[in-house]
Amino acid sequence: MTFSLRNNIQMHAIVLDAFGAPESLTYRLQPRPKPAPGTLLVRVLAASVNPIDYKIRRNGAWSDIRPPAIIGTDAAGIVEETGIAVTRFRKGDQVFYTAEIAQSCPGTYAEYHVVPENLVAYKPGNLTFEEAASLPLAASTAWQALFERGRLQVGETVLIHAGAGGIGSLAIQMAKAAGARVITTCRKSNMDLVVRLGADVAIDYRVENVANSVRKMIGAEAVDMVLDTVGGPAFAQNLELVKPHGQILSITASDTALGQAYRKNVDIHLISTTRSGSRMEKIARLVENSQVKPVIDSIYPIEKTAEAHWRLESGGVRGKLVLSLEGESH
Repeated sequence: MTFSLRNNIQMHAIVLDAFGAPESLTYRLQPRPKPAPGTLLVRVLAASVNPIDYKIRRNGAWSDIRPPAIIGTDAAGIVEETGIAVTRFRKGDQVFYTAEIAQSCPGTYAEYHVVPENLVAYKPGNLTFEEAASLPLAASTAWQALFERGRLQVGETVLIHAGAGGIGSLAIQMAKAAGARVITTCRKSNMDLVVRLGADVAIDYRVENVANSVRKMIGAEAVDMVLDTVGGPAFAQNLELVKPHGQILSITASDTALGQAYRKNVDIHLISTTRSGSRMEKIARLVENSQVKPVIDSIYPIEKTAEAHWRLESGGVRGKLVLSLEGESH
C-alpha cells in the first residue's frame, strides 16, 4: 500500500541516508504523510529499536528499502486522522502496533506514521506510551512462535534462549501464563531478572554447557519445545535436548542439522513474524491482566537514535530500547 506524502506540512523524523554505521541516521524535517483509505495517521509518542532495524541500516539491500528512508516498525501513539473506510478507530484513540515497512511505506522513527487499521490495537491503559512501544514486534514474535506455530500446552517444558532479551523476556512470561515449565539461558547478571519474570530454571550460557545442564536437571530429551532466538551452535544443542516429536521454533536461519532432526521426527518452525492487529489485542489482554510486563533497558530521545543502535548492537541489553517522542512539538 502506498501512502501519500504530497503536502506542505512537515514533521521531524530519523532518516537513513545510506546503508552503514549508526551515524547514517540523521534527525531532520520530512513531509508529513496523509492517511490513505483504510489507514490511520498516528502521532507517534514512542517507538522501539529492534534488531531488524539495525540489520536494515547496515545493509538493507535485501529489503524493499532504499536510502533515503525512514525505518522502524514499532510505535505507540494517538490517532491524529483517519482515512476513508476506517471503522474501528477515531481521532484521539491511544494505540500501539508493529507495521511493515517498505520504500512506499515509511517506518515509525518519525513524529507521524501511517498504518493500516487492521494492524492496530488499543494501547493497554496500564502502560505508558514508552512501555507500549517496547512490546509490538517482540511480543508478536513470542506469541506467534509459542502459540500459533508451537501450540504450547499446559505442563509442557519449553527452553527459551536469551531470556533477558526483548523476545525472551516476553516469551518467558507468556509461557508461564500458559502453564508451561520454563528453562532459559542468560548471563549471570540477568538471572535475577529472568527468575522474576517466571523462569523455573536459569542457565548461565557463558560458563555452563547448556545441553549438559538441562540433562542433569530434567534428563535427556525432556524438552517439549525450544524457542531459539540465537541460532548458530545453539541449534545443535536444541536437537540434543528436544523430545522425539518435539518442536524447535527458530527466528534465525542456520544450519539445521536436518539428519538428526529427521531421526527424531522433530518439527522445525522457522518464524518470520507477521503483523496482526488481532494478535496485538491478545497481547494487550495479557498486559491488562498483569500476566505480561514490558522490560525496558533504556529510553532515548528520538534525536539519539544512533546511540540506541550502537547500544543494541553492542549486546547485553535487558529487554528493549525505546525511543521517546513525547518531548517533540506536534
